[in-house]
Amino acid sequence: MSTKTKEFLKDIASFIIGSFIYSIAVNTFTLPNRIAPGGMVGISTIINYFTHLPVGTMSLVLNIPLFLLSFKMVGKKTTLRILLSSFIFYIMTDVTSVFLPQYTENILVAAIFGGVLAGAGVGVINMRGVSTGGTDLMCQLVTSRFHGASYGTMLTIIDAIVVIIAAIAFKDLNAMLYAAVTIYITGIVLDKVSNGLDKAKLVQVFTEDPTFLSSQIMEKMDRGVTLVKAKGAYTGMDKEMVMIVVKRFEMQKLKTLIKSTDPKAFIIIGDVAEVLGEGFKDDKKNA
Repeated sequence: MSTKTKEFLKDIASFIIGSFIYSIAVNTFTLPNRIAPGGMVGISTIINYFTHLPVGTMSLVLNIPLFLLSFKMVGKKTTLRILLSSFIFYIMTDVTSVFLPQYTENILVAAIFGGVLAGAGVGVINMRGVSTGGTDLMCQLVTSRFHGASYGTMLTIIDAIVVIIAAIAFKDLNAMLYAAVTIYITGIVLDKVSNGLDKAKLVQVFTEDPTFLSSQIMEKMDRGVTLVKAKGAYTGMDKEMVMIVVKRFEMQKLKTLIKSTDPKAFIIIGDVAEVLGEGFKDDKKNA
């Protein structure tokens, strides 16, 4: 079995598992309790309240403009993976609504468990380096176009707007408060599962052809690369180490690229507390 086939099967497995977990969050906990958990699902929850249209299908339809933008901004290959993950993600939500039980006994419990399962489900999918569409995709498109924009801040603002609209639509302030609980817990769990989307990783690679690997990373990931002189203590040979800093949602793509370029490459991955500069956080306001 080829590497591409294995990676594709891993993608499908992650999309299905993550989507099923998330569908439990929606159909069992948030939707029956009128909790709009931000994003496209939150908007679709509001629409469902008035029209009873399926949440998954509505979310997929609302994503169409973002998919078209994604084709133009990030390319065909990446967009097709996002389309696949989104299709499974949203269709799973509608399919499982037929048989999943609904919990309505305690809305606070529903908000908490809805947040935990939503974060876990999206996290499983994000571990494959793919978004699930919706505001997640919207934020990634904007941050890829405007490097100074903060993914986390944008996501928070959009979710807040959806929650406020839901409170007005439902005429229920409690709905807004419980949705805030769900969103907060979702963010915590998502961070634990996928190690965060707006933070960074420092990757150091020892490879037989550092120049070629560097060119591949710069071409296919649009990330700057630094070649650092190194010396093997045992062999005494001079070498060059490839050093790169990437956002955490890019890690899977980077590892796949490195292994496809040099299966024997030695990779060191570490956490980075903060990155300032082009492509990451803009610190002009602190200047």
